[in-house]
Amino acid sequence: MNIIPRPFETKVKDGNTCFSASTRVNCDFDIIKSELNFLDFEEGEVNNITFKIGDTDFDYELTIDGDITVVAKTEEGLFHGCQTLKQLIFDGYRDGVATLENCVIKDKPRFPYRSFMLDIVRHFFDKEVIKGLIDILALVKINRFHLHLSDNQGYRVESTVFPALNEKANFRPGTKGDGVPVGGYLTKDDVREIVAYAGERFIEVVPEVDLPGHTLAFLLAMPELGCTGEQYAPTESYGIDDRILCAGNEKVYDFIEKLLTELSELFPSKYFHLGGDEVPKSQWRQCKKCQELMAREHLNDCEELQGYFTNRVINILKSLGKTPIVWNEALYSGILDDSAICQYWSDGKKATAVRDALASGRKMYVSRTFPYYIDYPHGMNKLKSTYNFEPTSCFKGVSAENIDENIMGVECPLWTEWVADVDKLHRQAFPRTIAVAETGWSTPEKDYKDFEERLYNVLGMLEAYEIGYTHPKKANPNPFKALGETLAFLTNMIEPAAIKSLINARDAKKGMKK
Repeated sequence: MNIIPRPFETKVKDGNTCFSASTRVNCDFDIIKSELNFLDFEEGEVNNITFKIGDTDFDYELTIDGDITVVAKTEEGLFHGCQTLKQLIFDGYRDGVATLENCVIKDKPRFPYRSFMLDIVRHFFDKEVIKGLIDILALVKINRFHLHLSDNQGYRVESTVFPALNEKANFRPGTKGDGVPVGGYLTKDDVREIVAYAGERFIEVVPEVDLPGHTLAFLLAMPELGCTGEQYAPTESYGIDDRILCAGNEKVYDFIEKLLTELSELFPSKYFHLGGDEVPKSQWRQCKKCQELMAREHLNDCEELQGYFTNRVINILKSLGKTPIVWNEALYSGILDDSAICQYWSDGKKATAVRDALASGRKMYVSRTFPYYIDYPHGMNKLKSTYNFEPTSCFKGVSAENIDENIMGVECPLWTEWVADVDKLHRQAFPRTIAVAETGWSTPEKDYKDFEERLYNVLGMLEAYEIGYTHPKKANPNPFKALGETLAFLTNMIEPAAIKSLINARDAKKGMKK
């Protein structure tokens, strides 16, 4: 059956059932009623569809047999059953009426954490674009939306506590000298609207403020938070920047506490992402305040200084009732608070630190660069590779019990350095996000041909939602096309600042404790 993610159990029965304007929808939840009203239906056979809370061992059970019934223990389960039914209706829709195969579907997710990440810093995307993405994420049962809000190029949420962030840290005159201005931010009302819209669809919006690196935008607005106090200009380049927050300055922790408190009031999510990736520490090594702090706290090196910094911020989050998430580099100090969840994206070929953390019981989820970074061209991360990737394969030597207990799920990040418009955003996101959604929900068995056959129905629904995508054939380019896409992508990254970024990248890896 043309359903994505592939359900846990499907049994087809004899006969068909009609869904039409004559079908009576019995449901206490307005969001489910509105979700089913997505096509123009004509009158047809009179029958019933009933959504009800009831006892089941599954996330939901869907029965189609003349009438239609969805049973679940929770409203979320009913919503998931509704998304499956929507796909069946779309697949069977002809001339105003949908003809559905009689069946029984019993379904449940493999992982509890199924996530998509959008960077709105490098290029800004507004609330309407985000809501359009949420519609598709809900359709394929993704339940987390990771929103990257701060980086060297900007801070993208209205701040009434620190208005200078919006006045001085949200605009650059161009990118690599192209003269095209980039700016914008979400107002507090925008954030509330996004959070509510996602919440109605059982998607939790997880904010990220990257700390202590990727923080040049903060220094543009408040240079006193840096090690040098120097007033910087907005950067038109990407990559890794060594201008970071000063770990030895108490004003930095006061700023972070006030900023995270303001954001926590906007984002009710249980989780809060603190970044922690790619932190070059050259300024910390030269900074008197940082060195004095290291001596007072008996820290052996700047890697442990990052651990100290991150743990202080984690304590702030705990006081706000949040569970911290960090990128895997934050593990390298060896002193990271046990409560922090690790997002695994890049830890070398053997993933030593990540494996050790998992074996010791740390919670984590997988968004490995290859093949889950969907801002990369399809020539580097093909649709088929994204689909076939098994997230637990990274942890050889870790017990099956630890993997089952501590791997929370998967995420596909979409960074926007080279994604400047909505059309490109959609073509990068889809259909690879749909492939990751299936991995997050369905059992581990893989059959790409079967997936692609089912995929075309969902892509048709994207067209109905006016959401673009890359055709599956183009999403699996041949070797020559793939090489061309890869070279074009790498060439686009070449600029004078890239050399400095590479130096900073090497610096960020110094002192890693593995």
